[in-house]
Amino acid sequence: MNAIERLQNDFNTWYEASSLSQFMRWWKTELKSLVPQKHHKKLFPQSIQVLLTQAKDEVSVWYNKNGKFEPYVNDENENQESWWHSVQHIINQADGKKVNVNYLLPNDEALIRKIALPQAAKENLDEVIGFELDKYVPFSADQVQLSYKIDKNNEDENKLLLDLAVIPKQKLTHVLNICDEKSIALDGIDINLDANGLTPSFLGVNLLPKEQRKIKDNFNLKLNAALVVVLIALIYFVMHTSVENKKQKIAILTDINAELQKQSRLSKTLKKELKTVIVSSRFLQNMKNDHPKIIAILSDITNILPDTTYLSQVNIDNKNLKISGLSNNANILVPKLDKSSNWFVPQMDGTIKPDSRTNKESFKIKAEIKAPIEEDDNGQS
Repeated sequence: MNAIERLQNDFNTWYEASSLSQFMRWWKTELKSLVPQKHHKKLFPQSIQVLLTQAKDEVSVWYNKNGKFEPYVNDENENQESWWHSVQHIINQADGKKVNVNYLLPNDEALIRKIALPQAAKENLDEVIGFELDKYVPFSADQVQLSYKIDKNNEDENKLLLDLAVIPKQKLTHVLNICDEKSIALDGIDINLDANGLTPSFLGVNLLPKEQRKIKDNFNLKLNAALVVVLIALIYFVMHTSVENKKQKIAILTDINAELQKQSRLSKTLKKELKTVIVSSRFLQNMKNDHPKIIAILSDITNILPDTTYLSQVNIDNKNLKISGLSNNANILVPKLDKSSNWFVPQMDGTIKPDSRTNKESFKIKAEIKAPIEEDDNGQS
C-alpha cells in the first residue's frame, strides 16, 4: 500500500463514518428528484453487479436484481446457455451501464485468517504482512496471492484487525485463464463465505492482481465534487443577498441595546439607593437585637464561672459560643454553664489538659446559642 493508497483508505474510512457522507447522499437524492426521469440513466448511472460462483467445475452466474443477488436466467433463450454467454448477454443488455464482474472462489479453496497488528503497521501494511506471512499461513509470499480487509468494527484503538485471505497462485492463474479464454474481464476475485454455495456471500477482498484491475471510474467522485461546488455557490448567494437585511437588523438591535443599557444603568442606580436605605433602616434594629444578646451572654459567663477560672478567649457569632481558658477544676464548668438559658447544652471541645506553668487545667468549651425571643408591638415576649 503506497502513500496515495493509504491516504485514500484513511479518507474513505473517515468519509463513510462522517455526517458529510450522509449529507451528500441526501443532497444527491434531492437533486436527483429534480432531474427529469429521461435523464436519470445518463446523469445517475447505476452499475450492474454480476457474481460468478464456482461449485466443483461448474460456474454459476448471479445477477443483482432489486438489491438482492439471484441466479441469472435469460428469458430470451429457453435453452440452458454457458455461463460466459450469460455474462456477455448481461453486458450487451446493460444499455451503457457499467457492469462489475466478480469471481467468488469457494471457501474451502482459500485460507482466511483474522490477524491483529499494531496501529503503527498501518503505514506499511503490504510490507508488514509480506514479512510476517509465515506466521499465519504455511506458504511463502511468492507462492500465494493475498489480499486483506481492515475490520471497521474494531473497538481496540491500539490494534489493527484484518481479514487476511490467501489462495495459491496456481488457482489464481487457473481462474484468470478460464476468464481470458471466454473473453470475460474481471473486476475482482473474492471468497464466497457460503460453504454450501447456495447464496453468494463475499468476504470483501480483491485477490485480482493490481496490474490486471480496471481503471477506476471516478464519475461519482466528480459528481460529488460538482455538488460541493454547487452547494458552496448557493451558500455564497444566500449569504450575499442577506447582507443588507443583516445590516438593518444590526442597526435596529444597536438602538434597542442602547436604550436597554440606559434603562439598566438607571435600574442599577435605583437598586443601589434602595439597598442603602434598607441597610440604614436595619442598622438600628440589628444593634437593638444583637447588643442585648451579647451583653446577656457575657453577663451569664461572668456570673456562672467561679473566681478560680480565667478566660483567655471568648468567641461569639450568630449561632455558636466558644470559650477557652484555665481553671482549678474544669470538670465542674460544663454543669454550671448548662444552667444558662442563653445557649444549648454546652460540652467540652477536646480534652482537658494540665497547664504546668500555672498548675491549672486548660479547657475549651463550645455551645450553640439560642435564638433571641422577639417582642411583639405591645412589648410582650
